[in-house]
Amino acid sequence: MSKIISIDGGIGRILCSIPALLKHHHLNPNKEWYVITSAWEYLFWGIPELQNRSFHSETKGIDKYWWGADEVISPEPYKVPQYYKNQISLAEAFDFEINKTTDHSDLPDLDFICSSSEIDTAFSVIKTTKQLQGKEKTIVIQPYGSTASKKDYGIVDYTNRSIPEEFYEFLVENLMKDYNVIYMGHSDLHDGKSFMPSPNIGVREWATTIQYCDYFIGCDSCGQHFAKAVGQNASVFIAGTHEVNTSYPKDFHIIKKDLPFYPDAMRISGFVSELSSRLNEQRTEFSEDEILLHYNDVIKRIES
Repeated sequence: MSKIISIDGGIGRILCSIPALLKHHHLNPNKEWYVITSAWEYLFWGIPELQNRSFHSETKGIDKYWWGADEVISPEPYKVPQYYKNQISLAEAFDFEINKTTDHSDLPDLDFICSSSEIDTAFSVIKTTKQLQGKEKTIVIQPYGSTASKKDYGIVDYTNRSIPEEFYEFLVENLMKDYNVIYMGHSDLHDGKSFMPSPNIGVREWATTIQYCDYFIGCDSCGQHFAKAVGQNASVFIAGTHEVNTSYPKDFHIIKKDLPFYPDAMRISGFVSELSSRLNEQRTEFSEDEILLHYNDVIKRIES
């Protein structure tokens, strides 16, 4: 008998499934099971329990696993009530779906294992940045999520998951006075001041660069999950989503407005999500004094 765990979604979802998958292995050491994803299967590379049982859905010969399966599950953490009520994390929601438990006390840490070639790439990126900018410490910033876009009047993110452009520009301009700054993101949205690798590096190399830099600043996107997976300290901007189910408030410095949060139903209802985003827009509006206050908090954490 064999089992398939079919996981879809973006990088963050795939990464956050890892703890539950490792737990599933420990609970079922003698069972035959496989993980099939529509993308990002290489995030499992280097993890002994997962590397040889994880596959891209378009791999040649993948049909033998489907025909040989006696059970197929497709975990959907976004529809777990405790998750969309902002009571548990994404990793815990995967644990609920995959291992059928509300006891997450034995859930392993989010894990990511870098290879020597990925470490070489990360060192090269950091070395180049230091040569160009000449500072001692190096910061990686991922300011924009996948839903950000460039308009004639600036960069916008209607889901409120990205750092507001004015806030980000203040960060870059002031951080670069004392630190090397590496931009992580799409080239179309690059600020033109910080260092951006060219050609851009892969997501695994980005995770390794985050591990070997001195600090990470990000938003509700994949970079913060990489920071958690590699044990890096971070400041994370949160506005259109909730820090409990999308970030790591016990580990990270969360940058947010002290305003009510209007829950986003995410994959449950696109219409409700749009209405929530409208109400959460005020959570992205920071005064100059507020930006300076949060900036000073970031500096204290970098220096400590």
